[in-house]
Amino acid sequence: MALRVARVVLKTRDKRLLRHKDLTVNVVWAREYGARATRSSRSGRSSYRALDWLLLTNHPVDTLEDARKVVFGYTQRWRVEDFHRAWKSGVCNVEDNQLRVRTHVIRWATVLAAVAIRAERLKHLSRERPTEPATVEFSALEIETLILLKRHYRKRTETITDDVPDLETATRWVAELGGYTGKSSGGPPGAITIRRGLDYLRPAAEALALSRASGKKR
Repeated sequence: MALRVARVVLKTRDKRLLRHKDLTVNVVWAREYGARATRSSRSGRSSYRALDWLLLTNHPVDTLEDARKVVFGYTQRWRVEDFHRAWKSGVCNVEDNQLRVRTHVIRWATVLAAVAIRAERLKHLSRERPTEPATVEFSALEIETLILLKRHYRKRTETITDDVPDLETATRWVAELGGYTGKSSGGPPGAITIRRGLDYLRPAAEALALSRASGKKR
């Protein structure tokens, strides 16, 4: 992989205002030398293409590490797309709100963005780091509540212990609360069922905490 960087000036034009403006940007050119095999989704045959990205950015590229960060950021574009899809449709449906005051819309959209991010994060981490303990993403109260709920809704063949589950298991339990049915759902838990499960888990955890607090006061 070869990286080349440069600073260029783009001659931009506003078609509406008919104005010209110079825009200075940094360019990172990432090019792969040596072909790699990729499978064509249409023909099913193998074709050979080298990665060749020309990236325009306002991020500084004074060092090799800066250039690497720009390239890495571009590799995460599908993760960003996943977040926007979760935020705008299916998981949060942010555009369906009926608020009319701009500040209210911004606040509500920000809350839903946090929800979408957590659902997407749990989805990815449960697949990429499945064996890590659930404590890396869930609070102690959430884990305890999740164990109690799973024990209540468990299948006859399941035995639920008090041990902290791994991240994959905990996420699956959350998704099951949201309607995930395992293999019949077509794959591992997605953001929609995870979000629905979180909607179920969070108030249950708060109810458990309030119940205990009330018992202590007595």
